[in-house]
Amino acid sequence: MRRRLLIAATLAIAGCSGGSAHIDVRADLDDIALASAVEIHASGCHTEPIRGGGSGIIGGYVLTAAHVVAGATSITVRSAAFGSTTGVAAHLVAVDPANDLALLAAPGLLLAGLPLGKASAGDLGVAVIVRDHAGIAAPFTISRPVSVRILDIYQHDTVTRSGYQVAIEIEPGDSGAVLVGPRGDAVGVLYARSQAAENRAWATSTSAVPGLLQRAAGVDTATGIDPGPCAG
Repeated sequence: MRRRLLIAATLAIAGCSGGSAHIDVRADLDDIALASAVEIHASGCHTEPIRGGGSGIIGGYVLTAAHVVAGATSITVRSAAFGSTTGVAAHLVAVDPANDLALLAAPGLLLAGLPLGKASAGDLGVAVIVRDHAGIAAPFTISRPVSVRILDIYQHDTVTRSGYQVAIEIEPGDSGAVLVGPRGDAVGVLYARSQAAENRAWATSTSAVPGLLQRAAGVDTATGIDPGPCAG
């Protein structure tokens, strides 16, 4: 994750109160998360490719953070489950600069598709992060829902982004990793980590994803859409 996001996400966080009943975590949650997870390499905006994470969701698309893939002239994805170094070409089919969300089409890559869900404070789950080409199911706890005032991915407009403050240890390059909630659904997408605390990060909720799915439905998955400018 880039430095601008680490700084911007600390500027204005408005917490939302409220708890929820305890939800038991599925025993097979790690397997579910790993079966859907990918590692992404996006080239064209920097000397070195930008690395990020993502997961397959309903509809056959890969969900990730928009700042990972915006402006990319070449995108490759590979399954995080098998430790393979071979990727397949992917194309951007929908992007939401305000919420830092994007959908990719990766024809030829078989992934499990996560359903969409939402989370509450105290919920547990896992997000797949990649180390040395191997996917690791990293545990997380939803600290609280948040509404963040932040610049969009192009650094043009100040927007309000709904999501979660998350207790999880992540590193640069983990942007786009999907939070898989206790029921096995996609509840958020990581986009920034704290400079002040090692186990604090922020994720966008998946509430805007249905709109992205509608926009992606009319796009040719073999070519995708114009990737637009690179993230600021």
